[in-house]
Order: sequence, then C-alpha cells, then structure tokens
Amino acid sequence: MKPDAAREWTGKRVLVLGLGASGFSAARALARLEAKVRVTEASSSSVVEERAQRLRLEGVEVDTGGHDLESLDADVAVVSPGIAPHAPIMRAVTASKIEVLSEIELAYRLAECEFIAVTGTNGKTTTTTLLAQMLGESGLDSVAAGNIGLPLIDAIGEVRHGGVIAVEVSSFQLAAIHRFRPRVGVLLNVAEDHTDWHGSFGNYMEAKARIALNQSSDDVFIPNRDDAAAMSVSERVAARVTPFSGVAVPENGIGWDDDRLMWRYQEVLTSADVALAGVAGREDVAAAAGAALEYGVEIEAVRRAVKAFRPLRHRLETVAEAHEVTYINDSKATNPHATLAATKGLADVVLIAGGRAKGIDLSVLRSTVPPVTAVIALGEAAGEVEAAFEGLVPVTRVASMRDAVGAARERAIPGGSVLLSPGCASLDMYDNYARRGEDFARAVKEVLTPKSGREMRGSTNDGDN
Repeated sequence: MKPDAAREWTGKRVLVLGLGASGFSAARALARLEAKVRVTEASSSSVVEERAQRLRLEGVEVDTGGHDLESLDADVAVVSPGIAPHAPIMRAVTASKIEVLSEIELAYRLAECEFIAVTGTNGKTTTTTLLAQMLGESGLDSVAAGNIGLPLIDAIGEVRHGGVIAVEVSSFQLAAIHRFRPRVGVLLNVAEDHTDWHGSFGNYMEAKARIALNQSSDDVFIPNRDDAAAMSVSERVAARVTPFSGVAVPENGIGWDDDRLMWRYQEVLTSADVALAGVAGREDVAAAAGAALEYGVEIEAVRRAVKAFRPLRHRLETVAEAHEVTYINDSKATNPHATLAATKGLADVVLIAGGRAKGIDLSVLRSTVPPVTAVIALGEAAGEVEAAFEGLVPVTRVASMRDAVGAARERAIPGGSVLLSPGCASLDMYDNYARRGEDFARAVKEVLTPKSGREMRGSTNDGDN
C-alpha cells in the first residue's frame, strides 16, 4: 500500500456494505489503517458469522442478518458488487449523501502498483488469466485479481511499486469508481446481461464504458473491433485506441491474418501456439496479447505464455474426443452472446442449450446456424430454445444432462462437435455453472465409456481445480 495511505483513512468513518470476500478484505484493510469501520450484512450464514467474528476481534463493528437503514452515519461507504443500486440499503446510503466506492476504487486509492483492467460481457476470466501469465513470463511482479476471485484489496498487498495487476472488473464494480485508472483498459464485448441489476441495457453499457473514464492520452484503450458497442466507447475516450480482432488485423491494432497474430507489422505467434477453441479463443488471445504488448511486454514472453496456456474449466474446455467427435464444455456461457461467440470457428455443432433465461431474448441463438446443425434443449428455457430454432434445424427436448449428451451423440457426425454452451443461467437445475459443467463431463464419460470396447480420449475430471 502507499506509504501515506493511513493519513487519508485514519479516523475516517467507513461503512462496508456486504460481507462477501471483497467486503471482508476491504474491512480488514481499512481497520489496519485505523479507520472507524462498520460492516452491515443482510445474511447470517455460517461463513458470514465466521468472518464477522474475525473482524470483531480486529475492532470492527459488524451487524449481520439485516441492514439498519436508520444507522448510516459514515463519511464513505464501500459497496460489495452483489448489492444493486435499487436495493433499499443503497437508496438509503445515496439519500444520506455518503460517498460510495467499489472495492476496486478503494484498492486503486491505496495501491503502489499499476493496473491493466479487463471487462466485457464474456471472456473476462480467460483473458485476464492469460494476461497475468504474459506479465509473469516477462519477469514483472504481477497477479490476476478482482472479479476473478482474489479481491483486489488483497492483491495490492502482494504487488508493490514497479509491479502490475491484471484485474478483471465487472460492470457492478465499475459502476462505483471515481479515480480508478488502468494504464491499459480492455473492453472485450458488450451484450445484454445483468439488466436486472442495472435497470436497463443502457445503464449496463455505461457501466462497462467507465473502464476508460479516467484514462488519459498516456494510457491505452483496447476495444473489440468486431463489437459495435465496444467500438462506440472508443469514440469518446482520451486514451490511445488499439483495437483487437479475432478475424482480421485492425488498423493500428492487433489481430489475426489467417493463422498469424500480427501487431505493428510483426508476427506475435501462430494458431499452432493456441489451445483455445474457435474465434472466441482467438479473440481472447488477441486481447490479452494486445494489452501485454502495449504495456511493454516483449513478444517472446507473450508467445511463451500462450503456448503454455490451457483453457480454464467450463470455458470451451474439451472434455473428450470419440469417433472423430469433440465434446466441449462451455457451461460458463450463461447468456446468448457467449453461445454465439463459442460456435464461431467450429464446424457441424450439435448444441446443448437451455437453463434459466433471466428474461433475456433467446431468439438471437438462431444466428448460430450454421455451424449448428442440431439442438438439444434442456431446462426451464427449453421451450424458448426450441422456438428460437424452429424451422432451421432439428431440436430435441430432454429432461436431464445424461439424456442431452445421449441425444447429442446420436446427432453428431465425424469431424464435428457436441457443444454444451447453454446461453442461460444454471440455477434452474444446478447450484452454479461449474456444477452444470461437471455434470456434462460426467454424462459424456458415461455415454462414451465402453460397454463394448469403445475408447474415449480427453479429460472428464469431476473435481474442482
């Protein structure tokens, strides 16, 4: 942390809203800076109570099991990303004219290091993780943090002056920034999502655009050349714009010329170096490489990182290959835009889709045809999925993941793929998208495991890693 950080926060009254991972870390950091910290949390689970007890031992006042809207006396409020602007506690804080910060804003104010920030509707975690590996390969003190799992407030304690953090930032976190300024900001894509939290697509879009809010001409903004919403942001930023593409080489940008990734007329790497599938994989590689190179990382370090990188679980993860058919787990695709991206660059796809649609229009899935040749519809939104593909390709409705994989196998042809890319949330049938992906992997193993000598290649590890 900055040597003079305590001077700004000592004695300041800070209200931390929410006791998730980021709220807990923010409260601990502020308490150590001798701020007067109070935490309020709506729930009272065993995890929450354990965190609350640890904070109380450090002198923090903690209220769990509900918010007292009449007791909001504070100079600053640090809000957890799960609390929506229209929540009663947020309305009360706003009405009290308390300054509201996100955890990433707080971390930025305390940090000695620099930041490269990545946001977008889809692809954030893969791009951020790969970017962190590129920075590490170059010898920089770096870590991946933010919405990816490690709270940014914890990461700034690990990465000191001269280092740089690859930070995944969500629209929720960006909505409450004021000074946060990444040296490089990446906007991967913007599609309809989280409108229940933001109130409208326009508000969601504006939250994403805030990644470049405080950038100057000394900074770099990297939008997706093939995403109209992302490019519209580039028209109003002060930073130097370096677009990326998964299908071409943009002017003054980074992208693919056939099988070569090109930047400033230099070959960075080839498709043979990339383990990520389809156009979505090429986009993630181009975005991460563009951010690293513009920050000053050498080409060879970028190439080494890409060669060593493997797809993250549940994100275009190949779980098996049998009879010249590839089985791909893309359970993280929780909105239609992610499914559209997943199918690009694949051939003869049998798509397993459905789940909880979250009020999002699924008719856009029609544009996955081709390469989609057949659809297996599953979950609450099975009817909506079926309607989206009506008259285009055969649709089979099923009741379980085991049935979905079995039906998909019957439709698949050599050289093609079976792709779980639901385009919907998982909460109708599973605790989260990871459980759904694990069920898919199990079902693939069950369907393909030989009762009569069939062989399967690939990974269907059911454990978390």
